Amino acid sequence: MSRQPTTDLYFRNAMGPWIKRWWRAGPIRAFGQSSFIAGDWFVLVRRDHPRIMREALAWGGRLAYVIDDDVAAGMACDALPERYRARLAEFERGFHRDLLARADVVLAASDALADALTAEPRMQRRLAPRLMRIDPVWRQPLADLAHFDRLEGPATLRMVLLGPGTQRAALAQVAPAVLALLDRHKTLSFTYFANRSIAPALEKHPRARRLEPMTWREYQRWMSRQRFHLALYPLAQTPFDRARSASKLTEHAILGAAARYPDSGAPARALGEGALLAPDNPAQWEDAIESAITARTALRGVAQQARDLLMRQDPAQAQRALWQGILGTTD
Repeated sequence: MSRQPTTDLYFRNAMGPWIKRWWRAGPIRAFGQSSFIAGDWFVLVRRDHPRIMREALAWGGRLAYVIDDDVAAGMACDALPERYRARLAEFERGFHRDLLARADVVLAASDALADALTAEPRMQRRLAPRLMRIDPVWRQPLADLAHFDRLEGPATLRMVLLGPGTQRAALAQVAPAVLALLDRHKTLSFTYFANRSIAPALEKHPRARRLEPMTWREYQRWMSRQRFHLALYPLAQTPFDRARSASKLTEHAILGAAARYPDSGAPARALGEGALLAPDNPAQWEDAIESAITARTALRGVAQQARDLLMRQDPAQAQRALWQGILGTTD
């Protein structure tokens, strides 16, 4: 099993100085790709090799379980690829439900996910006392905004959609709007991730670039070299998508982009004037994207507002304090 983004975002990036390495001692020991042992605590971030997850369930000490997806909602979500839904169902039957029941602490990556996990009265009684919130920590610095200088002239406005394969349905819904805008605005480009064609016209468009999904290491290297002006984050209005974390807010700032989010997105609303909002339905985004493109010189101000707010926060310290409170001192 390869190293996953969730492991870094919800543990390694904040707790790395306390993880034992071959050249130094440390109170935390990596046990699997996404699992760690600290004293009598076993930490499982999202999922790991089946053998490791069986060890987590059989662990004689205490267990902390980090979850960043609404697994139950995903199993029933028609907007997700069938194979992905099948993997979620297999994980839920084999491990997820038992991990929720076994864990001494369950850490949810969004308020909506925490609410979903305790929506049933039975789960409210059983899980709520053990449930905590956790937010992601990126290690990459936020971009400066020098790339916006070029937008004062006729330079190309670079637009991006970073959604993973699980957002394919939303990407397909917004694709007609993007195509219309590319044809209307000759100084607009669009970069997006998809493992196969979303629309033939988009695939062939000279200013649209489809990137194959990357490994986590590849993606981090790619991010460090990229700058964009406008990011799109359409979501299918499903329980699964509504439970997503605030990770994309920082991700967009790392790329230096102002971003369009669904109007009902709670994490984006926390950015205030640092977020551009659009209708919840991605099929209705054309006018919203058009307004951002035609007011291109205003995008720097939006990106600056988001950057300033995120810079004032200290997610690494907040997550570190959360883990230290759970695991005990790591000095």
